[in-house]
Amino acid sequence: MDIRVKATSIASLQTQRNGLAGLSLTLLVVVVMQSFLLFFKSPQTIILPPETKQSFWVEGNCFSPVYLEEQGMYFAHLLLDVSASNILAQGEILLRYVDSSYHGEFKTRLFKEEQRLKRDNLSLNFVVCDCEVFPSEMALEITGDLNGYVAGKKISSHRESYRLDFLSVKGRLFLKSFKVFKSDQEIYSDPQSEANSQPNANSTQEGK
Repeated sequence: MDIRVKATSIASLQTQRNGLAGLSLTLLVVVVMQSFLLFFKSPQTIILPPETKQSFWVEGNCFSPVYLEEQGMYFAHLLLDVSASNILAQGEILLRYVDSSYHGEFKTRLFKEEQRLKRDNLSLNFVVCDCEVFPSEMALEITGDLNGYVAGKKISSHRESYRLDFLSVKGRLFLKSFKVFKSDQEIYSDPQSEANSQPNANSTQEGK
């Protein structure tokens, strides 16, 4: 009897051992497969940049369209909502996001724009009307009204479209170009000025 009980116990232990060995082998295969897949998969990072309304993801060198849109809007604000007193300060912030290969180009542009704003005593404000994102091209096109002011008075309004091109370096987004590709310039006319000029025009015609 003891021999039979012992044989039964040994068989049971062998079965348990084989089962645990099989389970361990299965888990080992799963871990190896997961490690292999993770090796070829870029990590997804959730980003909450300053001055934005929602979080975004970055996976390798790919950025969510919403992230490109929010960053593009922010860069447009830094470059287009300006006056002579703040354009260089905002430009310094912008240059942190500009690829080093294009720093010189953007600095030259900022200094030239500062001189123009000082000369004309001008300030600018950009009101976005439309925005289109091209994730595969790492680009963004923004259309809006660029308004010009002198001494707080609106003197011009341009419907302009800008294209922003980005590049990715180690999971970080950098700006490489910011160019206008369409402009529909309109001279802003003050209704009060038109009202004052109309009687003068009529009196000139009567004098003739």
